Amino acid sequence: MNLLIDHLEDCSTPNYFSFAIRCEVCGEFWYSNSIPFSKAGQVTDYVDKKELYDVLYQKEKQRAQLAAAKEAREHFSQCPICRRLVCDSCFLICDEMDMCKECATRMKEAGEPVIP
Repeated sequence: MNLLIDHLEDCSTPNYFSFAIRCEVCGEFWYSNSIPFSKAGQVTDYVDKKELYDVLYQKEKQRAQLAAAKEAREHFSQCPICRRLVCDSCFLICDEMDMCKECATRMKEAGEPVIP
């Protein structure tokens, strides 16, 4: 899970939390589901309220980041050979050991992608 969290790129706005991961083989981005900030769009007239909303925003963002990492587990795998994080289109199910398509090509291993 930490590997996924370390690779998450923050795409959040003041109103929504969203994260992305880039496949280290094909370079394609995967985006998490957007989660709205509970106080999005509410006007803050008082400095104290803004400070409260800022803290609340950070707490909700941390929860959204964990949810995004959990969601990403369904779309990414770490290659046991090169240790890169790769999407299911670039991760192959092989006879000997599952691995990314670049390592499989280099080692002349046949396999099928998790998602064709």
